[in-house]
Amino acid sequence: MLIQAVLFVSVLCSWGVCPAGADTERATLQRGIFTIDYPASQQGAAERTLAILEEAVQEFSPMLPVGDLPVHVLMVDVPEEFDRYAVHFAGLEVSGLAQPGNGLIIVKAPRLRMPDSDYPGTLRHELVHLLLFRNLNEDYLPQWLNEGLAMSLANEFYWQAMFAVARMFIQNRIIPLERLDESFYSPSGQMEFNDAYAQSLSMTRYLRNRLGEEVFWRVVLSLRDMPFPQALQDVGGLSLDDLWTGYRKALWKYAIFATMASGFFFQPAAILLIIAYIRYRRKTRRIYQRWEAEEAEEKASGGAVFHWEDVVEDPDAWKRDLYEDEESW
Repeated sequence: MLIQAVLFVSVLCSWGVCPAGADTERATLQRGIFTIDYPASQQGAAERTLAILEEAVQEFSPMLPVGDLPVHVLMVDVPEEFDRYAVHFAGLEVSGLAQPGNGLIIVKAPRLRMPDSDYPGTLRHELVHLLLFRNLNEDYLPQWLNEGLAMSLANEFYWQAMFAVARMFIQNRIIPLERLDESFYSPSGQMEFNDAYAQSLSMTRYLRNRLGEEVFWRVVLSLRDMPFPQALQDVGGLSLDDLWTGYRKALWKYAIFATMASGFFFQPAAILLIIAYIRYRRKTRRIYQRWEAEEAEEKASGGAVFHWEDVVEDPDAWKRDLYEDEESW
C-alpha cells in the first residue's frame, strides 16, 4: 500500500500534472512498531510524527495497549493522493484518517495543512481509532463514541466543541441519538458533519463525568464482549434513554455557560434563551409547589385525590366517590 502511494505520485508527475511543490522522492523512518512513510524533504516532520505517536502510545497503554502489530503512517503532501484515500469523505474537510484493519494512518503533511491546524491532535486522534479497533469489538462501539473518545483523548476542540454545541442547541440543531452515527457516514453537508463531531465529544465528556473515570472505562472496555446499550446498562447502571435524557437536560447549562463565556452571549437569541430558561424553571417550580400544596390540603380534609391516568381513561371517574349516595338525594 505504501509502494502504491509512491507509484501514484510518480505516475502523476510523468503525466505532467505533478502538483506544485510536491515532493516526488519518498523516504521511510522506522522504529519499533512504527514506520513513517514521508516526503524525503520533510525528515524533521517525520521525526516529530514518530515522537508524537510513541508518546501517545505510552499515555494510552494502561487502557488501550497498541500490541505488537505494526503501524504504518503515510504523510501525504499531494492533495489528489490524500483525496484518493479519503474517497468516503468527498466534499468534506478532513486532515487525517485511519484504516485500523490495515494498521494504516494517513495524514496530510504539515505543509499541506492550515497554519493553525493541530497536527499532533490529528495524529493522536487517528491513533485512538486504531487502538479502539485493536482492543474492542468495532461492531459494539457506536461511531459517535468512537469519535468522541478519539477527540477527547487527542485533546482536540474542547472549547470549540462547547461553543458549537451551544449554538446547535439554541438553533435547534441537536442531532437525535438515533441519527448521530449516520451523520458521520452520510452527512447532509459540512455543517452536519462538524455538528456530529462536536456533539459526540460533548456527549462523551458528559457520559465520562456522569459515570466517573473508573466506571466509564469499564463500560468502554466491556465493548469487547457486549453491545454499547447492554454495557451501559449492565456495567454503568444507565439505560440509553437515561443517557440521552440526561444529556439533553444538561444542554441548558452547557448553552448558558458557553454563551456567557463568549461574545455570542450578546446576540439577541442567546439573551432570549437565557431569559426563557429562567422563566421556565421558575414557572415549573411554582406549578409543582402549588400541586403539592393542593394535594396535601385534599388529603388533610379527607377530600378525593384522583390520578391523571384515571381522568384520561374516564373523565367522570373523579366524581364517583363523592356521589355514592346520589340515589338517596
